[in-house]
Amino acid sequence: MAKRIVTKIGNVFCAEFEDFKCYFQYIANDLTQLNSSVIRVFRRHYPLDYNPVIDDIVKDDIQFYAHTILRRGIELGGWYKVGKSAEIGEAELSEVVFGYTIDHTFINLKINEVDPLTNWHIWHVNGEFTCVGKLPEKYHSVLELGDVFHFESIRFRMKYGYYLSFSIEYEILKRVPLPDADSFMKIEDESSKTVTYYHFHGDRVVRQIVVMPGEKIRLTEQEPKSGKYRLFKGRFGDINWNYKQFRTKDEFEYEWNATCTDTESSEQKKQWPRLGEIFFSKDD
Repeated sequence: MAKRIVTKIGNVFCAEFEDFKCYFQYIANDLTQLNSSVIRVFRRHYPLDYNPVIDDIVKDDIQFYAHTILRRGIELGGWYKVGKSAEIGEAELSEVVFGYTIDHTFINLKINEVDPLTNWHIWHVNGEFTCVGKLPEKYHSVLELGDVFHFESIRFRMKYGYYLSFSIEYEILKRVPLPDADSFMKIEDESSKTVTYYHFHGDRVVRQIVVMPGEKIRLTEQEPKSGKYRLFKGRFGDINWNYKQFRTKDEFEYEWNATCTDTESSEQKKQWPRLGEIFFSKDD
């Protein structure tokens, strides 16, 4: 018989990674969003041998709030309970705004397609949905996506500071990596037969590779220019990255160290898995 899983508001959970662990707390159920569990994720990363002190953990700054299904994370080893606290930050939660876009309206029994970026719906936990049209600028840096996220998506944001999945909302809500997070991206331009790889450390590019037929250019912060090519000076969130553009560190390092001939040879070139294929569970 499967072990009964009991979760209660106030429970504190731990999620472990390769070289650190972090914590979050179950703080509410949101009837507005499928009665899903609302959690607050604490910002600090702890060493793996840290013995949790719940009173200290719940005093930490908040990295983000989210909706999720706690049971799936427990069943599949994404996190486990470590304690409980009556301090759940109710006052702070009442100020948190969730939202997302909808690509249609429903008027007079007729569905009409619309630009989703002009059809934002926002709400507070257990409050009513409010359609605000274009998202007011005051929400651009504070609004939390209101989807019910899979436990691996929650873990990914704990580790990197942002969600991996593509969303039209990121045209407005800019993804911001954790300061020490390393992200690796790949953009292919078929028209020019150019492939560009980016290594972001936190929010900025620190290395960049431009691969063209017969030529490879490597750019760094110390050497940011080569001919007409320049190191990307924008921020990570300036681009609404597609899921397929996220790559692994191993692939980037392979391309960085490979010769131009190595890169061009389809027989020798390694077929690298995308980041999500490694990170996300295949069991769900």
